[in-house]
Amino acid sequence: MNKNFGLSTVEFDDLVNELRHDNNELFEKIFLSHFGDSMTFLKRNYKSTHDDAYDAVMDTMIEFRQRIIEGKIYYGNLRYLFTKMATQKYMRQANSYKSRPIVESDITTVNHIEYNEEDIKTLAISWEYLGEECQTLLKLHIHANMKLVEIAEQMDRSPATIRKKKERCIKKLMQIFKKHNKTE
Repeated sequence: MNKNFGLSTVEFDDLVNELRHDNNELFEKIFLSHFGDSMTFLKRNYKSTHDDAYDAVMDTMIEFRQRIIEGKIYYGNLRYLFTKMATQKYMRQANSYKSRPIVESDITTVNHIEYNEEDIKTLAISWEYLGEECQTLLKLHIHANMKLVEIAEQMDRSPATIRKKKERCIKKLMQIFKKHNKTE
């Protein structure tokens, strides 16, 4: 594959036009073919974990698509630009974890968690306020042990969307729980 994912300037212009009309088929075909290469690059050159590389490349794909639509990316060595953006995204994510102090909530050991009856009742109440979409997503991921990629296929959404939705749902559940928790 060459530096522009095999696209001529006319094909790139067609891609931009299709994206602006919410037709993502060609974009997905072209950039998903480079997805694995970008992940391999991050894992090999930066000793990234699979999950960290996946997150950086997926986030880059979303940003890259948006920039194409906005006319901020032009034809010319698209493959290099995509890989460079993914590398920068990965490095920012890696550095943010290194510079952030460890807090108690980062340490999750099951042996030290104490459950009381009041917390269980509060969790049940909080669960009801969560909303059906979040409940379904969390049930599939936690109780049915489904991977986020599988859930994304089932819900006809991108894996990045499902991953971010899961994070928002957990955060929302924790906020509701704290609001209703009387033992604090």
